[in-house]
Amino acid sequence: MILSITQTTKMAQLRSFVSATLLGLSFAASSASAAVILDGSSVGRYNSSIGTSLDTLGTMDPFPCANIACGDATVSFPTAPDLSAAAGVLGNWLTEPASPGGSWTSAQAIPSTWAVNTETAIIYAIGSGGGLTNLSLSLGVDNGIFVWLDGDYFFGARRAGGSSLGEYVVALPDLAAGTHFLQIMREDHGGGTGYAIELTADARTVPEPGTLALLGLGFLGFAATRRLRQ
Repeated sequence: MILSITQTTKMAQLRSFVSATLLGLSFAASSASAAVILDGSSVGRYNSSIGTSLDTLGTMDPFPCANIACGDATVSFPTAPDLSAAAGVLGNWLTEPASPGGSWTSAQAIPSTWAVNTETAIIYAIGSGGGLTNLSLSLGVDNGIFVWLDGDYFFGARRAGGSSLGEYVVALPDLAAGTHFLQIMREDHGGGTGYAIELTADARTVPEPGTLALLGLGFLGFAATRRLRQ
């Protein structure tokens, strides 16, 4: 079939329109801006009643005894620490974080320092809206940190003193819509304490009415192009 100059011009215009439409559709469907979900100003439930109940004499243990000489090693912990010695004050913080019992405060500002040689714990509630992706948790601590998300253990490590954001960076899984809970245990074995946190994520995108309209226009453009070819 031989097309006239007018038909050829119209087809070129339609191809350009369809390409622009699909490019806009792709951008609208995939665009998401990283946002800070939690940081040092975020509130959470706080537990400062653990004291030294978790301490052991092992230098490679998660909670070494209360002096620097006893346990200043650099250690990572691929499995969750045993918290049974503090079960009474921790309550159900990993299984029922919205109402943990034990010795938890209501939502409050989380102090960046705490009593030397003791352990403290935090529960942050995360409202994920329509869902979150690309979660990155940046931490700094003096000395140790242990991380759970919705009761699932993800990370643990400790080393000598000093704390700065980015000391540890932990990738967390995507979150579905709803409320989720980040649970953190902080450890100290002497000298001083310190803590920094920042959680960033992308909002999960869904097609908006304008995006759906672009999709419809794209299909119409394809149909028109096909008719001209016929």
